[in-house]
Parts: sequence; structure tokens; C-alpha cells
Amino acid sequence: MEFGFATAVLSAYSLTNTKIGVNAASGTDPVPTMTGTAVEYVADIVELWGGIERIRQYPLGEPIIRSQAVPEDIILGNRYHREWALPKGLFDAVGVALVREKTMIGNATFSQHESDGAIEDAQVSGLRILAPHIRRAVIISNLFDMKTVEAATFSATVEALTAGVVLTDEDSKIVHANAAAEAMLAAGDPVLTRHGRIAVQSAATTASLQSAIAQAAKDEAALGQKGIGIPIPRPDGAPLVIHVLPLRRGHMRAGLVQRAAAALFVASASGPPQLPHDALVQLYDLTPAEVRIFELICEGQTRDAISSQLGVSVSTVKTHLFHVFEKTGCRRQVDLVRLAKSLTFPV
Repeated sequence: MEFGFATAVLSAYSLTNTKIGVNAASGTDPVPTMTGTAVEYVADIVELWGGIERIRQYPLGEPIIRSQAVPEDIILGNRYHREWALPKGLFDAVGVALVREKTMIGNATFSQHESDGAIEDAQVSGLRILAPHIRRAVIISNLFDMKTVEAATFSATVEALTAGVVLTDEDSKIVHANAAAEAMLAAGDPVLTRHGRIAVQSAATTASLQSAIAQAAKDEAALGQKGIGIPIPRPDGAPLVIHVLPLRRGHMRAGLVQRAAAALFVASASGPPQLPHDALVQLYDLTPAEVRIFELICEGQTRDAISSQLGVSVSTVKTHLFHVFEKTGCRRQVDLVRLAKSLTFPV
């Protein structure tokens, strides 16, 4: 693997009955063996990462080194670790939470072989860059009915989606909308057009959306967290979000408008908008890990306590906190508290 890990597993777990819904693997063992093993040991794997409640606390998109997050006695006493991982020389792992909903969590897990030594900072840094792109792919792929995709062209599939899909150019000008999106645009809810550009009622959210589209067109690799789950403030009605997917024009499928730079998916949110969480993402481009640390600092927790709760090193907490100060323009923790209070209401 590019990052030096021995195996990689992409999984979706039910939090209500600890069953695996999706499981794809690659690495040193045959895929059927790895996927079958994960199903057999699913409860043990959840326990190996600290249990369901602990897993819920891990920030989305932040690489978590298991040996730093979970006490050694729990790891050594775990059945999956003893019976399957250790005999294969897989002594440690990094987990990245990709999707978290009320009843399901999706994650990617990368195992380290003992011959490669301890997990290095460079590996974690690489996963931190890659994580938002995997998250975007997983979230948007969940909107598609894969049987429909297999039976029809991509463009026909987009037209049949119940989620609204809008294709825009780099200036956020609409170049195509599927039937569901056309209905939304006609009603002006939740998306609308202003001077031919895609927009929503909130000026701040519109700015965040159009910024993500411009970034997707300019440099997909630098898009990062931008454009994943942009919440749409709505006084009435179910909460919705917009996901921004960059489109590479040179590799676009036949039938799609060639000047489209991004595809916007308007979908149901997994829960009501969170404030000030969503405002921090929109206005300051904070990552999920940075937002979580922002929240815990505002609750009065120390860096050591945050390190223990989130399963990351103190140095990682300090790095994220530095980015929070840098992005928000705050200099002291008391300034962060004031900022949080100012974002209690939608902006």
C-alpha cells in the first residue's frame, strides 16, 4: 500500500445489532478470508476500538491510532486481536471514521505489520489528507441504488435519483439539473438560482457552497473537508445537506454536460443541524477533529483530557488547536468561548 500498511478494510457497522452491512478489504490475505473474518469477529472488533460509545466520540475523518486510544489490557485480552491479528503479525492499526449516523457508522481501518515497526506520523498525516476524499465518495455513493447504476447509463441514473442533483461550472452557474433538482429550483426550496448561480436562502451557506464549487474546479486535491454535508438552514421542513463532488471533465461519462465542474447532491441530513458545529465548518472551514476539539475546549476540558477522550496524542490536540486559533482569528481560549456563544443562532 502507498502508506506502508499491511491491510486496509472499508466497513459499515450497525450500531443497533453490531452487524456488518458493507465490508471491502485488501492486503496480504485473500479478500474472502479477510471479509469473512470481519463478519465472524464483528463484536470483538467493536470492542477492540473501545466499544460503541467510545467509537461515537472519535472525530470524523481523524486517523485514530488504536494503541494510543485504547488501554493495552483491553487490546491484549481481545479475542480478534489474539486469534486473528497477532498470528498474522498485525499488532496495531489506524481507524478513520467516515460516516456516523444514529444507527450506523462507516470506517476505514489500516493495519500495521510488526516488521514495519510503530505507526509513523507520516502515515497518519497521509491518511488525514486522504480521509475527506474517501468520506465524500462513501457519502455520495450511498445515495445511489447500485442495481440501477448497473442497469442504466450514469446520466440516466442521475435523472432517476430522488436526491436533487445539480451540475455547475466553476462559477457556480447551473448547467444541468435532474428532475428532483428542477422541482426544488422551481419552488425555490431548498436551492434556488441568483443570476444563474446556485444558491440557498442563507447568504453564509451560499458563500460556503460557492467557495467549495470553486475549489473543486481549481484543485480537487485541496478540496478536503469543504463541500461535505453543507447544512441548508430551513425554518420549516426536514433538514437537508449538500455534498459537492468534483468532476474531471476529461473523464466524464457520455451524455453529461462537458463544462460541468462539480455535481451537487441535495440529500436528507442524518440529523438536525448542529449549532455552532455547522457554522464553524461553514464559516471557518474547520475539520471535524478541529470542531470537536473546539467544542471540548469551550467545555473547559484540558488538552490532556481531550487527548484521552478522543484517543489522539497531546501533540495532535495541540496541532489541531493551533489550526483552530489560526482559522478563527482567536488568540485565547476565552475568545473561542465567546465565538461559540455568538454562533448559537443561524447566521
